Amino acid sequence: VGTYVAELLRAMAASEAVELVVYEDPSNRAPGLDTGRVEKVAVRAGRYSIAGQIEMARRCRQDGLDVLHSPFYLAPLAANCPVVVTIHDLIPFLFPVYSSAKSALVKAGYRMAARKSAHTIAVSQNTAMDVQKVLGVGSARTTVVHNAAGGAFRPSSDSSEFARLEQKYGISQPYVVAASARNWRTKNLEGALKALEWTRSHDSRFQTVIYGPEDGISAAGGTERWGSLDLRVTGKVEAGELAMLFRHAKTFIMPSFYEGFGLPVVEAMACGCAVVTSNGGSLSEIAGEGAQVFEPSDAAGMGAAIAKLVTDETGLQKWKSAALKRASEFSWHKAAQETISVY
Repeated sequence: VGTYVAELLRAMAASEAVELVVYEDPSNRAPGLDTGRVEKVAVRAGRYSIAGQIEMARRCRQDGLDVLHSPFYLAPLAANCPVVVTIHDLIPFLFPVYSSAKSALVKAGYRMAARKSAHTIAVSQNTAMDVQKVLGVGSARTTVVHNAAGGAFRPSSDSSEFARLEQKYGISQPYVVAASARNWRTKNLEGALKALEWTRSHDSRFQTVIYGPEDGISAAGGTERWGSLDLRVTGKVEAGELAMLFRHAKTFIMPSFYEGFGLPVVEAMACGCAVVTSNGGSLSEIAGEGAQVFEPSDAAGMGAAIAKLVTDETGLQKWKSAALKRASEFSWHKAAQETISVY
């Protein structure tokens, strides 16, 4: 969501079609908004608090807003103007990711936002269908606006990049990238590692690089369980470093059980990285013809695909080209124009 807010605001700030008032936490400001066309207002109340609801309703009246856009499911219920709400996914309704008490609160927040919103933005067609099925928001009140990769995610001919990765993380080529995450329950990192085990058992040699918070790899049994995979665990990395990892990898594997959009798939493709992913949630929609898609449980299928990418340079180049072509169909400029059309 943070990436969505930062990239969408940056793209909309370049448009003369809308005047932006951005409400932000002064300790966590939105980056890259130095243009005079953006008015930034500090909001100190917690976003999950009653005080936050009161403050945002007051700001709507005080600032004379025509439309308020909430970039995730929390909406100011007493706003006196139309509210647009972006729904990124409906994971809390589909998977047991929270305690019973927290799950009930989160679901109530989604339902209240659906009732309050004049219009919803869904980040994929799959999420739009979930919004209609789960929240009862009809298609006339929902518009699909796809996310995109940020500016760091692009091909590069910088010959020094890999040396920096090698020095910092002990990475050697060839290597395959997988993602760990704090919200690991739907990410299926264990499935990715099982697929890579299959590949290694068929005489393919490579390192496995796992980026992101270590919650996911811990939940998958820890590094000791996957001793055959020559793991390198980087922890959380900044966008620029992640782009480097994608650019020099043989492939990125992401076989999630469900994604509302699947931004890392687009980020990897935008770097020219061959991608192996699943049909969980929106992923086949987002991957299009730019990646190889499997059932999340198909370790052998994914493993065989990765084996070919590691050993067959011609096939690898084919999928790298397909990835770049598909990624070019997503842009934050396009997302900004479509969002302004909703306003």
